[in-house]
Amino acid sequence: MTTTTRSPNKIPGSLLSALCVLGVLPWIWGCGAAEGETSSMSTESRVASPEPPRADTPLQDALARARIPDVVLLDQDGREVRFYSDLVRGKRVLMNAIYTTCSGTCPAQTSIFTSVQRHLKQRPELADVQLISVSLDPLQDRPARLKEFAEKYGAQPGWAFLTGSKENVQAVLEAMDLYAAVPEQHTPICALGNEPTGVWMKLVNLATPDEIVSRIEYVTKLDPRQLVAQ
Repeated sequence: MTTTTRSPNKIPGSLLSALCVLGVLPWIWGCGAAEGETSSMSTESRVASPEPPRADTPLQDALARARIPDVVLLDQDGREVRFYSDLVRGKRVLMNAIYTTCSGTCPAQTSIFTSVQRHLKQRPELADVQLISVSLDPLQDRPARLKEFAEKYGAQPGWAFLTGSKENVQAVLEAMDLYAAVPEQHTPICALGNEPTGVWMKLVNLATPDEIVSRIEYVTKLDPRQLVAQ
């Protein structure tokens, strides 16, 4: 049965709007801050078990897929990928939503991701973090356009730019809480998580590369049981 407990500590920093733990249920994002807020972590985390989840169990896989769609998308090289199975399962993930004709926050956020990836590649223990950018305009942003966009920003292997059918893209973005019905009205939010442990957070506004890397280190080291009152 799902219980509600209070975290013994707050995570430092002003960019963390939500951190929730995956127990034996699909993800729970329900503690997010309102749009535009830069508050620290919610003091409540919902869990179903004091034991950390195991990504290698069939039950865990089935429940994770129930929350994270395993739909087929296309990457910037035109290859079909399954979102959960190929890009998320068993990985640490940093993800945002962009579109190639954006003249607002997308260029700035993509440049930040470029710097983040450069920092990660210099750290062997973080070099395999998967970066994902999903297009909010999949009808216009086909693989060739995404590839040109990726090359413009110097994206390296390990950073997937994704498009696909409107339905599949929307399913992924809604599941990750990054969807905007009108691309021009989207906000610069990142989803960051450690899928094997089920620890996920949202970074709101334009975090600096150093701040994002520090959050990646945090979700890497955090034992979900630390968020459960014993």
